[in-house]
Amino acid sequence: MDKRTQIINTALSAFYQKGVHAVGINEILKGSGVAKKTLYNHFVSKDELICACLELRDQRFNQWLYEQLENCNTPFEVANALFGALSAWIDNEVSELGPFNGCFFINAAAEFPQSDHPIALLCKAHKESVLQLLFDKLSHTEQLKGQLEKSKQLAQLLMTLQEGMICQARVTHSSNTLLQDPMLLHQLIASSI
Repeated sequence: MDKRTQIINTALSAFYQKGVHAVGINEILKGSGVAKKTLYNHFVSKDELICACLELRDQRFNQWLYEQLENCNTPFEVANALFGALSAWIDNEVSELGPFNGCFFINAAAEFPQSDHPIALLCKAHKESVLQLLFDKLSHTEQLKGQLEKSKQLAQLLMTLQEGMICQARVTHSSNTLLQDPMLLHQLIASSI
């Protein structure tokens, strides 16, 4: 592993578990085993390093989510796979995302509330990309082909429920299986399409 990747992986893990402002550069240096000069050769500031961490997490999360939804052919299957995957992540059964500590993007956005800050913009872009992923998957199902508005509305509904599930799990330190109830999901989908 090259030094830049080593630094990003160390920083991402620390930032995600402890919070961006709570982790100093010295902790990242110690954890990654690189010299300060090496870190600053790759990143001119802590904000630049945070942005690199957000970009990596975005890639990992979206690739993981894409794989979870890849074989879904109906809106119900999309919803069922989505909430099943989130439950597995919340229950620490998804090694590529690491131990669950809520949404890194929500956590980071809370620490950088200015909407035009580069970190806040990356957090917003991540949420938009997840919403787009859901929309793309739903709009290609047989039930929603050619119904872009309904696909968009259902994607937004699933995204809102997803965000609530993640936030609730982070605050309560427990998973909620409500959205894994097939009857509830069938009713939710039926009322939306």
